[in-house]
Amino acid sequence: MNSRTLKGTVTLPGSKSESNRALMIASYGGFTPDIDNLSEAHDTVLMKALLEQVHHHDALEPLTIDCEDAGTVARFMLTYLACQPGEWILTGTERLCARPMAPLIDALCQLGADIAPASLRAFLIRGKKLQGGRVTLDASQSSQFVSSLLLAAPTWDEGLQLTLKGETVSEPYIEMTLAIMKQFGVETIRNGNTIVVAHQSYQPCHFVVSVDWSAASYWYEMLAMSAGGSLLLKGLRQETLQGDVKVAELFKPLGVNTEFGNNGVVITSKGDSPSTEKPLEFDFLNTPDLFPSVLVTCVSIHIDAVFYGITTLFNKESDRVNSLISELKKYYTFINIIENDKLVILNSSLSDCSINDRSLYFRTFDDHRLAMALAGLKVVFRDVRIDRPDVVNKSYPTFWDDLENVFGD
Repeated sequence: MNSRTLKGTVTLPGSKSESNRALMIASYGGFTPDIDNLSEAHDTVLMKALLEQVHHHDALEPLTIDCEDAGTVARFMLTYLACQPGEWILTGTERLCARPMAPLIDALCQLGADIAPASLRAFLIRGKKLQGGRVTLDASQSSQFVSSLLLAAPTWDEGLQLTLKGETVSEPYIEMTLAIMKQFGVETIRNGNTIVVAHQSYQPCHFVVSVDWSAASYWYEMLAMSAGGSLLLKGLRQETLQGDVKVAELFKPLGVNTEFGNNGVVITSKGDSPSTEKPLEFDFLNTPDLFPSVLVTCVSIHIDAVFYGITTLFNKESDRVNSLISELKKYYTFINIIENDKLVILNSSLSDCSINDRSLYFRTFDDHRLAMALAGLKVVFRDVRIDRPDVVNKSYPTFWDDLENVFGD
């Protein structure tokens, strides 16, 4: 195989996580968003459109809110609709409706919300003014449940005293929510697993969305698999609300170095295969979106690895663990062992030495992160084809343009 040498500049999109939170806060606060670098990701476009639908609804009949395949949108809108007088039907794709929602619904109902199943793929929400109060929430399946309640909490007369139970996943996203709330004038108190938000008002502010560290992970992956080179990832900052800044740390043992500068981040690789005496260990409890890039890299460069903190990855837009394994095994041979919250990958090798002369075809399972992680193999192989390439619009609409600009073909 002849891996490419990479060199160029990539302008990454704005963070949809930050964008979605800022949009929700503006809606709860009742003011027009003043946001720079708002994400153009489909999830953010969808959230903005749905909020506008709610604002302009005449409340004479139930309004259907279709969250499509967007988990964050569905979970944030669930709480928002429960607080808005009127009847609402919350729905989405079959896959979205199969993803966990029960802990958030249970917590909202304890706070007085009226939410009931309307069908296998919809909830009927009779919105009303909620008072808030004390509630305990299982945070072991999604941090989005936590953020959804926190964003609404300042608008409730009794505020919110939220106690988290279970092992909290994606902790940095909760801290991101609290930090953005603070930028909009809301103070919170956190003591371990308890978060207290008093009744108060969001204040309008000029909010600047930072560049998306999750999107950077695919370029780290490609550089790790390359014959060497460097890329400037414009606009990335070390000081960020995003937990996925950890990608710089995760890819260091995979041969990618990170240098922070005024214009962004320069990542470099010598193209040498890392030397390891024992499997590398990675923990994705707090950064699950980085898993696809790291897994594809380890299999491609034949690194034995152990991946911890994978519980939530079975219930994303796809089953990211088994879906990725099934696609990679079309062209690679390796041992994979799944044990509860752990995945082990051993003895990776190409299954066919002539594979570089053929087209590789991967399914995405309608999952944007699988599409981009598998597309990264274009660094190694001549022709990589992805079904549903438009699925990347969910988080990184310019991904294919950036790929073409860097590769030049």
